[in-house]
Amino acid sequence: MGKDKQTLQNDPIHTFTIQSTTNPNLLQAILESSPNVIIFALDTAYEYLAFNHEHKKAMQAIWGKEIEPGLNMLEIISRKDDYQKAKTLFDRALGGEFFVDESEYGDEVLSRKFWQTYYSPIYDDTEQKIIGLTCFNLDISERRNIENQFQLADLALNMITDAVYLFNDKREIIYVNHAACDSLGYSKEELIGKTPFDIDPVITVEALQNIRETIRLKKVKHFESKHKRKDGSVFDVEITTYPYNEGQYGLHIVTNITERKKTEEKLKLLASVFTSAKEGIVITDTKGVIVEANEAYSLITGYSNDEVVGQNAGFLKSDKHDKAFYKNMWNELIRNKYWIGEIWNRRKSGEIFVERLTISAISDSEGKILSYVGLLTDITTGKDYESTLERMAFYDSLTGLPNRLLFAERINQAMMISKRLHSILAVCYLDLDEFKPVNDSFGHNVGDKLLLEISNRMKNHVRESDTIARIGGDEFAILLVNIKSIEECETIITKILDSINEPYILPNNEEVNVTASIGITLYPHDNVPSDILLRHADQAMYLAKESGKNQYIFHN
Repeated sequence: MGKDKQTLQNDPIHTFTIQSTTNPNLLQAILESSPNVIIFALDTAYEYLAFNHEHKKAMQAIWGKEIEPGLNMLEIISRKDDYQKAKTLFDRALGGEFFVDESEYGDEVLSRKFWQTYYSPIYDDTEQKIIGLTCFNLDISERRNIENQFQLADLALNMITDAVYLFNDKREIIYVNHAACDSLGYSKEELIGKTPFDIDPVITVEALQNIRETIRLKKVKHFESKHKRKDGSVFDVEITTYPYNEGQYGLHIVTNITERKKTEEKLKLLASVFTSAKEGIVITDTKGVIVEANEAYSLITGYSNDEVVGQNAGFLKSDKHDKAFYKNMWNELIRNKYWIGEIWNRRKSGEIFVERLTISAISDSEGKILSYVGLLTDITTGKDYESTLERMAFYDSLTGLPNRLLFAERINQAMMISKRLHSILAVCYLDLDEFKPVNDSFGHNVGDKLLLEISNRMKNHVRESDTIARIGGDEFAILLVNIKSIEECETIITKILDSINEPYILPNNEEVNVTASIGITLYPHDNVPSDILLRHADQAMYLAKESGKNQYIFHN
């Protein structure tokens, strides 16, 4: 249909069909010389004029029928839809139309195949009348199966998020999926025919040769590179190359690893911070078992990484905190997912140190705690400085005893306890007798050593809850708490006086004697403020000196 008669005569196929009625022997020879082509001719009643052996085998395989000249072909076709489809196509050819059609025919049980068929009419010798039709059939079932498989593969490849490229042996792209187009910003038509140099700004000829050799050896290759989008922007990719079709082609699966690279850089940075940080960093599981610690942690604690991994983080406890402290710490950590504070711990050497500790909980996207990270700083030096300042402010630099300021605070605290417990406390003011001559005769260094010895002797005769303070050159104050009676107070003071009265051996082996005068006031019998209590004790001490020294007198 659409070809004129002269064109038909010049067409090899139509030349054959025109001569079909005049030279049957030649026709049969031509038919049997084409083993890969199925050929048959029908008259206007759809009866066989001729067919080759390939067509006879096909009809036997498809319909299970033996054919012979004169047999009506439509009567062999048992499927109704196939019958109608074949009749329609035959009628088009008998109507003078030349055309090509692809159709599926056959019995579902025996065989069902795809055919590509060339239809053309047969004219008589006058070239005026159509007397039949010819069909040249090619079995394209295998090609159709391949095409179907490729369509399924294409569908699958277009569903994955990785970019897929198929390169031929000329390094040209012959296939891409949707992800490849989306990643580079090109259409399929624009990408087909491009080479790796068009999309990879860092690839080299040597690298391509190495890839090609890997493909030829039918091996898989993994490598990282960069791809360049249509807009010129560049991103990191990971490429896996597979050999395809016996190594003739290279199938490249490309993954955008930009985010992974960023994550890797962050991890490298975190690892660098972890290893080089001056603060100790320790990571534990949810039960507090250490899974990793950095070098600074080892330097602070004295334990190597191997020694701490697997240990509970509490193994450094110094016993300076009670169970309630740690319970409150964990409750706050679980509630707030962090805890900040100071903890006294013990190094491997046994030395106690103080650390400022920050513990943070690491949670997943659903808020479930996965692990804990502890950041600790050794602040022992700072604490030592604070302690030094505190001692300078509240303690006597020579004897280490509390000074007047700290003694006043302790009187106030003791007065509050006395009120609550209805107990008695004694405030005593002590002044050494005849200390100045020793100081003048032997020098201040000897005098200082004498004061230290007197301090130690007094401490041996008071209870742990009591306080001895140095409030002047040779003046001391004593606070006795929770006194049950005046007699108990007198017993303690008498022991102190006796211990002071014992002889002292000076560095030059000379023996000296020193005594003391003590004034005492009792609270709440003397119900006055703390500073007045100390003044009353001072007044009583002067009475003791005036009364002959080496004695004590209660304020009345």
